[in-house]
Formats: sequence, C-alpha cells, structure tokens
Amino acid sequence: MIEKVRRRGGIAVVWCAVLLSLVIGSAAVQIAGRSDTGARPVQAPVVVIGVAGLAWGDIRADQTPHLWRLLSGGAATGAATVRTTGGSACASDGWLSLSAGQAGVGPRTDDEECVPLPAVRKIDGDMRVDRWARLVEAQEQSEFSPRPGELGRALSEHDGCETAVGPGAAIALAGPDGTVERYRPTLDGTALDCPITVIDAGQVVESGSGRLGSLAKIDAYAGGVLERLPADTTVLVQGVTEPPGGTPHLAVSMVAGPATASRPALLTVTSTRWGGVVRLLDIPSTLLDAVGAPEPAEFSGAPISLGRTRPTDPDRTVHELGAVTTTDQTLRRWAGTLLLAVAATQLVLYALAWRLAGRTKRPWRRRFINATVVLSVLPVSVYLVSLTRWWHSPLPDVTLWTALALTVATAAVPIRLLPPRPLWRVPMAVSLLTFAVLVVDAATGTLLHRASPFGPSALYGGRYYGFGNSTFAVFSVAALVLAGTAAAELASRGRRRAATVSVVAIGAVAVAVDTWPAWGADVGGGLALIPGVAVLAFAVAGTRLTPVRLLVVAASAVTVVAAVGVADWLRPQASRTHAGRFVQEILDGQAWQLIERKAGYALGSLAGGPLAWGTAAVLVLLVLALAWPDRFSPPYLDAALHEWPALRPTLIAALTTCTVGAVVNDYGIRLITFGLITLLPLLALTCARASQRNTTTSARPQGPHTSRDATR
Repeated sequence: MIEKVRRRGGIAVVWCAVLLSLVIGSAAVQIAGRSDTGARPVQAPVVVIGVAGLAWGDIRADQTPHLWRLLSGGAATGAATVRTTGGSACASDGWLSLSAGQAGVGPRTDDEECVPLPAVRKIDGDMRVDRWARLVEAQEQSEFSPRPGELGRALSEHDGCETAVGPGAAIALAGPDGTVERYRPTLDGTALDCPITVIDAGQVVESGSGRLGSLAKIDAYAGGVLERLPADTTVLVQGVTEPPGGTPHLAVSMVAGPATASRPALLTVTSTRWGGVVRLLDIPSTLLDAVGAPEPAEFSGAPISLGRTRPTDPDRTVHELGAVTTTDQTLRRWAGTLLLAVAATQLVLYALAWRLAGRTKRPWRRRFINATVVLSVLPVSVYLVSLTRWWHSPLPDVTLWTALALTVATAAVPIRLLPPRPLWRVPMAVSLLTFAVLVVDAATGTLLHRASPFGPSALYGGRYYGFGNSTFAVFSVAALVLAGTAAAELASRGRRRAATVSVVAIGAVAVAVDTWPAWGADVGGGLALIPGVAVLAFAVAGTRLTPVRLLVVAASAVTVVAAVGVADWLRPQASRTHAGRFVQEILDGQAWQLIERKAGYALGSLAGGPLAWGTAAVLVLLVLALAWPDRFSPPYLDAALHEWPALRPTLIAALTTCTVGAVVNDYGIRLITFGLITLLPLLALTCARASQRNTTTSARPQGPHTSRDATR
C-alpha cells in the first residue's frame, strides 16, 4: 500500500514538472523571438495619415492597394487600442484624444448620435476650430478630465511649425484656445513643409457597399499623399477610432520611413510591453519625441519603438494583428460567463454537500472530491490554456472551451493521484502549481496572461502587462495557501522556527513578484498582500497580533509600496509604470482625482448583481465561521481545523488580503470573487477528506486566533 502511494505521488510530481516545463519552454521561445531593438521608427519630418474606423481586416490587396503596397514594402506594424468611451465611437473621440494626450470624448446629440467634425474658420485673423468650447465642455463626460490642445501647445512652444490638413487634424493640432497655426483644407504644395504634418484622410462608413467605397476613397487619398512624400519622410498611417457599429476593434498602426528600411518589424511601446500592440494615446508622445519636444505631464503615452521582426508575408501579418482583436473579442464574450458559471457551480455543489453532510454514501463523496479537484485547478488552467494557442483556430469560441476543458483535465490528473494524507498535501500541490506558473509568467512578460479569460483586454486598454486584479487575487491566494501548507509540513516535523521562516520567505517572494514594475507591476497588490502574509506569519510563530503590531504591518506595507513607486518614478518618464506615474501625480497634486475615480469603481462593484451579492454572502459566512466557531463553524470544518491547525490562520490571511485588495483597488468586490473561487475548492476538498475520518468527534479550536495550535 505504501509503495502504491509513493508511486502515485511520483507520477503526480513528474506530471506537474512536465506542465511547468511547457510553461518555461513556451516563455523561452517567446522571449527568444522578441529581438526588441528599442529603435524609434518615427523621426521628423513625419506625416500622420489618420483614418477614423480603419481596422486590420480592411487592409487587403484588392480593396486598399496603396496601403497594401506600404505594408508589403516592409512597414512596421501594430494593432492600436483606440477605445475611449463605453459606447459607440465617434471620429471626434480619437482626434480629441490625440489633442489631449488622454482619452477624450466627442460631443453627442440628445439621441447619443455622433456630432459631425466642426469646420475650421478664420476668426480675427486666426484659423480656429469652430465650436471649440463645445468640444472642451464634452470632456466633462470623460473620467480622465482631458484638456484638448495640449499636443498643439507642446509642439508650438517647441518650434512652432506643424500643419493640419482637414478638420480632424485641426482638432489634433489646435492649441488650448482652438487656434490652428497652420491649416490646409486639402493637401497643397506647402502642406509638407513642416516637421509635423497631420492629415485627416476621412472616415470608414458603417457597412455594405458604402464601406467598400469609403475604403477605396481613403486608400486613393493615402496613395496620393505617399506619392508626394520626400524620401527622408516617415509616414504613420493611424486608425483613430474603432470601425463604426459599436463592436470593439483594434485599429491599424503602420510606420514606414528611413528607420524601418532595414527589416519589417512589429511596433512596441513601454506603455503596453506587448509586441505588436500600441495605443492611440502613444501617438502624441511619439510625435513630440520625433521633434525633441518635452512631453506634458498629463500625457499617458510613450514613444513607439521597433519590436521583434514581423512576418514578411503581408497576409500573415494582417492575420496575426487581426488575431489580437479576435482573441480579445472572444475572451470578452465568454470571460463573464465563465466566472459566473464557476461561481454558481461552486455554490450549488457546496450547498448540496452541506445539505447531505453525514448522510452521503462513499460513491457520492468520491464524485464530490473529483469535482472539487477540477474546480481547484481551474484558476491555473485559465492561464495554461494559452499554451494551446487556441486563437489561431477558425472557430475560436469552440476551440477556447475545448482547450480549457482539456487543460483542466490535464492539470487535474496529477492532483487526483496524490495521497489524501497529510491533509495539506493536495492544497500544497495545487497552490504550488498555480504559484509557480504565475511566477514564471510574470518573469517572462505575462505571456500566458494575455490570452487568458482572467487576463487583460487590449481592446479596452485597462492593463496590458503585469498582474491585473483578477490575477492578483488568484496569485495571492495561491501564495498564502502555499505558505500555510509549507508551515504545516514543517511544523508536523517539529521545525516550528523553519515554519515561520517559510511563511515569510514565500510571502516575500510573492510581494516582490507582484509589486516589482518589471514583473507583476501591481502597486495596490502589495498593500493587500503584506497584511495577509503578516497575519499568517504571526499566527505560525505563536505571536499575538496586537494593535501596535498591526500598525507596524500597515506602515511596512505602505513603505514597501512607496519604495517601489519611487524607484519606478526615478526611471525615464516613458519607462514608468502606473506606480511611477502615481508618484508624479502626487507631486503634481492630481493624485486625489485618481483615488476618487478608483473609489467610485470599487463602490460601483457592489451593484454587480447576483455574483457580487453572492460573494458578499459567502464572505460573511466564512468570517462568522472563523470568528465564532462555537456558533457558526460546521462539524466538517472543525474536523479539518483539528487535523490541520494552520488552516485557520491561512484562511484568515487569504480573506484579509482579498478584503484589503477590494478596498484599495478599483476592482472592488469582484477581486474577492476571484479570490474565493480559488480558495473555496481547496477548503471544500480539505473538509471532505477530513470528514471521511471524523466528522463528529473532532475537537473545536479555542478561538479564531489559536496561533500556538497552528504550529503543532
């Protein structure tokens, strides 16, 4: 029997090692293929051809021959995030975003229809954008308080020579008062005389033959511009809004010029750290960098650079850049459904198990354990599914669900083979696998993160790199459970001091991975994770957590996060993450706006419907069971706590981190949801296996903070 257990454990270890090897190997291939040079492809003189609604699916040899020829000639390419509002995009949204260097909002009618771009008129001897005050007033609808005219002001103060061609370009280059220093309604002989020329090439119409006609007209216009460019000019073809119709898309971003002649490359930028993905808000920073002008503090972008080599085949390039949109659309379509299905399944399963506790037969109990094993590996599986590269399938929706099911089954196999005793061994294996996969992913650029249902959205531009709030919840719970199981393993061998050291060591690694700008880049996560680690470490060490010690822990969390933020702020402005930018906002006196906005998001999450309310109810029940076990703790939880005393402080630590994270991050109670769907299967599995041995005679712990018992 012992030999059989050892053999199954060995198979499980080998299987987990294979999974980690796949993660590391995939990451190594991706890193080897980056070849980032850091070269800036946009150099003055530069001509920007802006098109409202131009997506990569529009670039075809038969319908946009001039743009296709530019792509075939080796232009550097990227898919650009252009979304600035929650609804359908208007052309003025993109042009105002270029003008302000932040997400702008164009005016709408009472029926939420787009208002046409205003004309440019000569008033008091100056060319001015008509109804400029209305454009400025419309920014009150934006949560970022953009100030149109900042790009024009910065360029004017530097050298005073930039030309706008067309009404959209006039908005982009206008000064804060709406004045355009050099304006041409059409491309004439003097339009290209300045270091910067921005051209409004029109808008792609919504659908049908009209769309094809508008693309042909835009392409012909762009072809005329390209024919007139001097050899030393850099041209940037840029989609400034999503295609009409309200469906989110990434736009075209294509650069050709002297700096791109050596090799076809993907565009990259420090604001995304994502090869081939840039932002519309990076264009103002890129133009200022091209002429050597200082960047306003309000700008949130960074200069575009050349990344890894792109495919020389233009068809393949269009496919790969279009696949970024397809991937994100698929994930956004199903991510909410997946989360709701997982949460609902867990609630139904646990409620049924609670109802039948003590009256169930062995086959039903075995099926319950199998189900909880599957649910326990689901959080790590939503990242491992990226290894399948499901988005290249012609049926991405079907392939995503199929790949996820296969990934869950693959990850569950080694966990199911593990012996059930000691009680903490299976949670240790699951948390170690989750923790290790996410650490490797963070160290290699969060490559798995990008194609995960729990990952970021390039379409909406919230976060492109590092750990988002959902990933932080999964990672922090895995880290704390791993620390709690390691402490239990060492304490069971009489190594109490080593148990405390293991908690501190694992916690330190987790905090470093989560907060460091080059890895997790999650400032708020540090504020939440450090208190959880401290709660667990104090309990394992047998030290009471007094109010004074609690203040020390809070001060330590703030100090660590502040140190990381200052270190990031000391880097060049274009290389800073949101941590460094927040420090700059504090210095500029603008930090309160950010805090107020994030607090509003967090409070708004409480109105998230049944999922939010269910999360709150489960959280309350767990707190009651841990704080008042004599009244609210069920027998099977008592049995688990008796067999694994460190379980109580582990649960308290995880709930502490999730709750603090919900308060300090804009994700609010949704962060707790992700934490619970990671924690509860491990807890249910532990209780089910503990209750097999004893569900009625286990002694209750003497309170919520039985710290000395936690190390026995």
